[in-house]
Amino acid sequence: MKQVFVCFLLFVLCLSELTFAQAQDFKECQNQYERLLVTFNQSFEENNPLLIRTSEYQRALADLQKKYQEYHKLYYNPADSIQKLTNEAALNVLAGNYGKSLRLLGSVDSLSPQSTYYVGLLHLLNRNFDQAIVTLSNTDASKWSAVNALAAYGQKGEVTNGLSFAQTKAVGNTKGKWNYNLGLLYKLNQQDQEAVDNLNVAIRQEDNGIAYRLLRGDVLMHFKQPKRAVSDFEKVAKRHPKAQIRYANALLEVRRYQEARAVFEAYLEAEDRQFRKEAFLGLAHTYYALSRFEEAQKYYRLAATMMRDSPVALCGQANVLVTKHKYAEALSIYDRIIQADSSYLSAYLGRGVAHFGKKNYEQSLTDFSKAESLFDDSNPQLADLYVCRGFARYYTRKAGEAMVDFETALRLDGARYEAMGGISGVLIDQKNYSQAGQYLSRALNYEKNYDQMWSNYGNLLLHFDMFKKGYQVFQKAIALNPENIKAQNGWGIVLLENDQLDQSLARFDSLVAANPTIPYLLNNRGIVNAYHGNRSEQKRQLPEADASYERAFSDFSNAMQSAPLRKFYNVNQGNVYRYWEKYDEAKLSYQTYQDKSALNNTAVLYAGQEQLKDAKYYLGVALQLDSAHHVFQFNMNLLVKGKQKELARAVASAGDDGPFSDIGIKYSRDGFVTIYLYDYEYDTLHFPGRHYLPLPVAEFNEDYFIPEYDFKLLPYSEKKTPVVKTKKQPYKSQKVRLKRRGNRRGTKCPVF
Repeated sequence: MKQVFVCFLLFVLCLSELTFAQAQDFKECQNQYERLLVTFNQSFEENNPLLIRTSEYQRALADLQKKYQEYHKLYYNPADSIQKLTNEAALNVLAGNYGKSLRLLGSVDSLSPQSTYYVGLLHLLNRNFDQAIVTLSNTDASKWSAVNALAAYGQKGEVTNGLSFAQTKAVGNTKGKWNYNLGLLYKLNQQDQEAVDNLNVAIRQEDNGIAYRLLRGDVLMHFKQPKRAVSDFEKVAKRHPKAQIRYANALLEVRRYQEARAVFEAYLEAEDRQFRKEAFLGLAHTYYALSRFEEAQKYYRLAATMMRDSPVALCGQANVLVTKHKYAEALSIYDRIIQADSSYLSAYLGRGVAHFGKKNYEQSLTDFSKAESLFDDSNPQLADLYVCRGFARYYTRKAGEAMVDFETALRLDGARYEAMGGISGVLIDQKNYSQAGQYLSRALNYEKNYDQMWSNYGNLLLHFDMFKKGYQVFQKAIALNPENIKAQNGWGIVLLENDQLDQSLARFDSLVAANPTIPYLLNNRGIVNAYHGNRSEQKRQLPEADASYERAFSDFSNAMQSAPLRKFYNVNQGNVYRYWEKYDEAKLSYQTYQDKSALNNTAVLYAGQEQLKDAKYYLGVALQLDSAHHVFQFNMNLLVKGKQKELARAVASAGDDGPFSDIGIKYSRDGFVTIYLYDYEYDTLHFPGRHYLPLPVAEFNEDYFIPEYDFKLLPYSEKKTPVVKTKKQPYKSQKVRLKRRGNRRGTKCPVF
């Protein structure tokens, strides 16, 4: 009996050692499988299939397969066929043989819930999304089944169905994958805020990978929140090159150009080659923003050689040319882009600016209308675009629309003097001279070297009789450009008003000699001649006075012939008729242009004839039209007090050294001020343009869903008896020894 017990105890010990060894062998296989499965899942998390093609991964996989084969030989029983097929399928998954894995498990007639779940995962790997959705959404064999079903919906492109499915499921902590996939579905459904909210949850659950922050950064970039995107990309930039490129682009978007350049250059100096074209393009954008156009052109060309199907690099080259005012070269590139891709709006935008530079304003507006969606009235970098479109509209007589563009440009850039000049032009056309002067004055604080702006501002000062200030303004304009006739004209007027009659006449004589058909020069010289006549008459030099009046009359007549629509010349000619005491002709001239100045001069005519009642009437009407006019007030005060003759004698006796600085009073024949109407013209302003055409930074649409493949190896059933390996004895063949025949040779013939 004792011997039987000892034998039984020895059998139990032997069996337990066998069971422990079997479990230990399986645990080693399972642990190594799980380590490889982490890398396998990481390849989906980072969208980087190269991770399972590395030599390290392949060596580890080969080692696992070898260990499993040893385990299989030692412990396999025919009853373990389902475990065997499941394990072989799981191992083939790690090797990337998804189709073979599905065939292996598909050959089993009856599967456990766990194996059925694995079949759903294999359908997902084989992109059989319908079968994957049906299988994964109807099983509770794994906590990841809902995550993987949602990923299947996303990969199939069923965004709405995927969101509906998500509403029916309540999941716990899935290391962020559920919220990541749900956030991506919201992004694809253009619900950016919901996408960001879910990605926030995903990052709170798990912040070790790069996918969650990359997707949230991409959504924030699309959501026009690049500052927040910079933070996401920066945290993962050192862990993967695609994050580094995104980080540089985000820095570019927030105008941290030097930092962006450093990141792009650091990437190009590294060994990775996957995103070189994006780095070249981003570096080109950066140099363009830094106004380093030669470097920008260089990198745009490098990018173009690597992005033959993309218009961005070509458009960048054209934009550099536009910025350098090389419009013809730029137009040829824009035309090529549009012929190849008529939907690329940035090319229309650039071509619109190029046409504007070539003065093809209608074509410019046509291209601007096609790129209307790119006009962003909240982007200060686009101020020049609004200026260009504003002037194109202004030059084509669309002043109202032009005004809106100019005001937008000025709101975007308070120092945009081109917009101020454009607004002044519209206001001058509307005869709103006071506001026009304010805008021109502001513009001249920023741009001091544009002579036409100075001469326009000087003309506005003439309108308000601000001759002393105009003296300095026209002087500045002529210093910048002596050939500016409008500035020379204004200079002659302020010389006259400054009581420099001889210098003024000499200047106008010179101007008229060079430009005999310009009406405003003739008119203004006529005024100077008329004042010369007044001065000669005060000195009792009547022949000289009459000769001056004759020259003045001739100038006014020639001016009216050159510009018959300028009726106010009649007022000046009427003054000469009055000096000649041709009162009927003078009245007729004043009536031809019935404005407040003509009313004043008519009143002066009647006062000179002692018809004081009529004189007061006309002056009263003039004051009703402009009660603040200092000449009307002066004449009415003189008329009421009846001291005009006394003043006339005082003026005549004072001579050139008298106290009367106003030439209207100083050279008055009868004490009253006679008004002359100067003529001047405003220049239509043209600016060379400070063109800046930033291209949008590259948006990465690396939209991929992340499943969780949680395959496991299944252990074989426990062995009852050990499998003893027996070595086969090699077979030894027997050697048959024949009798030796000595040294006989040849053939012995038989005996018959």
